[in-house]
Amino acid sequence: MTDRSKVIWNKHAYEAGTLLSRHHLPHVLQHRLDIRYEGVVGPLNRWVDKVRVSTKESVPYFDPRAATRGADVLVMLQDPSGEAQLGSGFISRDNNDPTAHNTTLAAEAGGLPYSGSLHWNVVPWWVANPAFPPRTLAAEARRAAPLLAELMELLESCPKVVLLLGKQAQTAWSQLLLQAAPELKRLPAIAAPHPSPLAYNNTDAATGQPNRELLQEAFSRAAAMARATLCEDRSSSPTALSHSRR
Repeated sequence: MTDRSKVIWNKHAYEAGTLLSRHHLPHVLQHRLDIRYEGVVGPLNRWVDKVRVSTKESVPYFDPRAATRGADVLVMLQDPSGEAQLGSGFISRDNNDPTAHNTTLAAEAGGLPYSGSLHWNVVPWWVANPAFPPRTLAAEARRAAPLLAELMELLESCPKVVLLLGKQAQTAWSQLLLQAAPELKRLPAIAAPHPSPLAYNNTDAATGQPNRELLQEAFSRAAAMARATLCEDRSSSPTALSHSRR
């Protein structure tokens, strides 16, 4: 039987030298752990420590390599992979699993830089963790709903757009909006297929279009919306107005 942890599933991250793996690039993983309380994600990871205590779950950290220029796009999936929770300990496009690999391919094809996006999960812990009795994603999503609301309050600034990958993320976001503040309800959201191999390599029944293309298009739309909003913010700022008068 093949030891899954010794296989390089995310070849893109491995070739870029950013793969988070105890087996392949342990020094990269150690460095990421060393800086997890720095930068934009520092306060978020201190919050993760509190969530770990309150839930008794091994919640992975936010990736310090993400959102270094701000979380303009919040990318939401359903729950962490086993590799994220028990392997790297991070929610990251650099994880050594096929979902992270497919996410990176779609994001880069769509022109969404990692430095402008933050990745997280509706359920911030691995639902299928064999250390627990069998659990359902729907029940765990209800349990985790207050944490998603907390996260949105913790972000330094509201994202420009939310990218919801998979039906569970889309359902949970809809539930959150029922009791959300008005500014959160006005936040644009884009629904797209999940980047897991099962969905990524399949075809959308309604359109006949490959899911990988739909995913790339969603990342492209999110990137364009974030850029457009950023341009609007700059054009309306006092600094921008003063330059325009010269």
